[in-house]
Amino acid sequence: MFKTIREHLERNRAELEDIKLYFQKCADEIDRTNLYMLRKACMWTSIVFIGMLFLSKILIPRYTLTLGHCLMIPLLVFFFIVNIYTRNKTQISDSATTALCLLFYFSLFMDFILIEISVEPVHPSRWFPLLLIIFPALYVDRQYKYGLEETFIVVIYCLITYFGKGPVQFYRDLYTVLAAYILSMIISRVILGTRSKQGLYMLELKRYSSMDKLTHIYNKAALLSEIKHYLTRRRGDSPCAMSVIDVDNFKQVNDSLGHGGGDQLLERVGQLLVSNFRPSDIIGRFGGDEFIVFMPNMKDAKLIDLRCRSLQMQLAGFDLGNNVPFSLSIGTIVDEGMHSQDDLFRLADDALYLSKIAGKNCSKCWVADEDVELSKPVLVFLTSLGEEKAKLLPDNEIDRFRIFATMSDDEAIKYLCQYQSAVKIIVVEVNEKTCTGEMVIKYAKTREKFAGIPILAVASNEEGESRAKELGADVVLITSQPGKVFKDTIGELTKTK
Repeated sequence: MFKTIREHLERNRAELEDIKLYFQKCADEIDRTNLYMLRKACMWTSIVFIGMLFLSKILIPRYTLTLGHCLMIPLLVFFFIVNIYTRNKTQISDSATTALCLLFYFSLFMDFILIEISVEPVHPSRWFPLLLIIFPALYVDRQYKYGLEETFIVVIYCLITYFGKGPVQFYRDLYTVLAAYILSMIISRVILGTRSKQGLYMLELKRYSSMDKLTHIYNKAALLSEIKHYLTRRRGDSPCAMSVIDVDNFKQVNDSLGHGGGDQLLERVGQLLVSNFRPSDIIGRFGGDEFIVFMPNMKDAKLIDLRCRSLQMQLAGFDLGNNVPFSLSIGTIVDEGMHSQDDLFRLADDALYLSKIAGKNCSKCWVADEDVELSKPVLVFLTSLGEEKAKLLPDNEIDRFRIFATMSDDEAIKYLCQYQSAVKIIVVEVNEKTCTGEMVIKYAKTREKFAGIPILAVASNEEGESRAKELGADVVLITSQPGKVFKDTIGELTKTK
């Protein structure tokens, strides 16, 4: 006997854990279910209400409409409009869903109470206990919340019945309502147990179908869906980050080790991604040898860079017998400006391209602030002069452009990528000793989408001038030339003098 009781308690505890997990992992599905049931409840309540009024007029002599009947009509009309709105709305917040559902069911309870009080004050309560029993089937909520919600409405019912029907009818109805309340709690427990098992099963089935079978992380469709879901729901002050990771020379790996070796390498990359990033991060295989890690609520660029470099070092130690270390090129964008999904992918891919042309096995990380409002064409200016950039440009040229001045190639390329559609010219100071400026020219000249942006290189000597021309700068000027030459050159390159 004690063994049976213990087994029952263990099963009950396991079921409670499933219910708890169900509400944690299936919140969106619960919201969709509640909105669906709200639409159905509104529709069938309208049909049954109209049908009962019609039958009552035929079968019951001297049947009259009461305040409760009259209030039911605007209530159903209002929620009919709400249902049309929610059906066409792609996303409804948790709090809005809860408020809409509870408001409807509370209003329904109150209408039934008013109808029973006004139409049949001496007859036993029928509609209210029935609605109390079926409430858990119409609305998905936690067990303790069912208790609080139904306790609240029962207290209101008791107060209205006591003063509206009198003590004798009140005690008779109280017995019926308490019995309905207990049945409702039992039904809610049974329904929640069943729903949690079904919900978690469907979640596991969905998770399995969304996994890449080789690397055991999200496939492309599931990855994009999860990222879109987060970006749709995130608040304005929530940063995020995205890393695009590409296996260097993967075709050569397939050629030298065969597709089996390539598959082992990809599987290892998937394992390292899972172990190096947070459980809350969205990790997936975008296609072929390209992977993406999306990091919600992440703004620490140094921490991301540390993880990426750790990932590269761990993969370098992976050996498939070819005695050649494997490497990764990584491009990361930390978004602090509420950029769209397309912008995040574009900027992260641009950062990856920079890693590739920097020699592969590199990791580049940019922080993208909120886009500034542009009323002027953009001039990206790379110079070591800092605030003294005016020495290289006449005053009227500074006023004509929205200038993004930087002191590093990485930052100049970031601005070039972030504002690519508005960039009219790139001015680069080439330093042959530090190689500053060379990467900007190389990057802009090797990417087709920047082919139409002219580059004005500024060199301090003939050696720098020669290097800038070799890299493909459209025009090269010496810093000692007069300001008018700069002004005319910029006017010619931007087609506006």
